[in-house]
Amino acid sequence: MTRVVRVNGEFFVQTTKRLNGRGAHVCATCLSSPNLSKALSRSFKSPLPTTIIDQLVQK
Repeated sequence: MTRVVRVNGEFFVQTTKRLNGRGAHVCATCLSSPNLSKALSRSFKSPLPTTIIDQLVQK
């Protein structure tokens, strides 16, 4: 599972250490979902940058 975190309005893909802030876990099968961006935006209650989605898909 991969964790996406929003800290002070900035989004990060958590790689090694645990970051504080609002987070959402994404499983490997969900990465191929066409609704991934919409689901994460709903989770964070704000639009998600496309660079974060690109980082998730590359992993």
